[in-house]
Amino acid sequence: MEQFDELKEEIQKHLDCTYQNWFFGAGISCQSNIPLMIPLTKKIKEIIIETENKKIFLEIEKSLPDGSHIEHYLSHIGDLLALIDRSKKESIKIDDFECTTKNLDELYKEIVSNIGQIMRYGLKDNKVGNFNEPIIEIKYHRDFLQKLFYSRSNLENRTCINFFTVNYDTLLEDALVLEKKDVVDGFTGSAMGFWNPQEFIENGKGFNKYQLFKLHGSIDWYKDADIGLVRCRYGTKYLSDESNILIYPQATKYIETQKDPFSILFNGFREHLQVSNDNIFISCGYSFGDDHINSEIEAALQFSGNKTNALLFVEEKYDEKSKAFSLPDILRKWLDHPDFNSRIFVITNRGFYNGNQTLICESEKSSDYNWWTFQGLTEFIS
Repeated sequence: MEQFDELKEEIQKHLDCTYQNWFFGAGISCQSNIPLMIPLTKKIKEIIIETENKKIFLEIEKSLPDGSHIEHYLSHIGDLLALIDRSKKESIKIDDFECTTKNLDELYKEIVSNIGQIMRYGLKDNKVGNFNEPIIEIKYHRDFLQKLFYSRSNLENRTCINFFTVNYDTLLEDALVLEKKDVVDGFTGSAMGFWNPQEFIENGKGFNKYQLFKLHGSIDWYKDADIGLVRCRYGTKYLSDESNILIYPQATKYIETQKDPFSILFNGFREHLQVSNDNIFISCGYSFGDDHINSEIEAALQFSGNKTNALLFVEEKYDEKSKAFSLPDILRKWLDHPDFNSRIFVITNRGFYNGNQTLICESEKSSDYNWWTFQGLTEFIS
């Protein structure tokens, strides 16, 4: 019990750090009626098999491993398009099915359009919201920010907080604005904006500025052939093609991160983690299933002179085969890493891990701490 309380107190002290980097995954938007990848994939499949793209969608599904989600479909389609582009033919075979560039492009655009619709208006009880009946909730994001800023009300002028997310939805930036925070997201403008990464350099430094890096793009980012990348009001007539939403991945992840805007966004991610001053990296809603993101975090933690402490809020899942709880493999690796394991704190539904220490929990039977969830984290920091 004493060891448990001491580690809990140490984690809470880290949350008072002057320099903070918050990293969010899809799990923080579940209660807001934005689905995780697997239910999102299921819903998009239901929609597409009622369209002319049914056949090609099902053929691609057969060629993907079990458990693949909609980002894998987009990546696979991107790879097939790249293969056609490099060949003399204008089509490619999936088993005995001949796919043309036109087939693949239409399917890709339909998937992206449906992702935009669901992320913008929500999904609840298998029903997709719409413009007249949106079912998205923002209260959980606002609750979190209110608790975060209230706990630092006397320190905000001396605190540097950055936000990183792989989510396509706009709940985080919307909530920041509703809390009257000055958000710097790489765009110049107001309700609409054009991509201008100099914003991060010119207006993103200093206190009371909140930089937001959307590492996988956003449902309100549009690629326009003449203007370039713009942040746009949803559903405007002059930028009405929803299939031009810039969400990621659209092809091989490594290749895409070498291109603007993703190269700029990932460079910002690295720079804020590869620092020698005391700072913290806090993740929530992320299940550590993205190898590219994990590699970026690991590389930063190994950076010479790095003092970053990582507070990783994650669910420890029960495995029926082994009859035991288990962490994601990458977290096990980091907790055993001699160069930085003392700076790794994993906060789960069962308790805490730090470095090579064993699980610390109040009770052998405890398996229901909720601080690993977004709502639980909100309570924890308050």
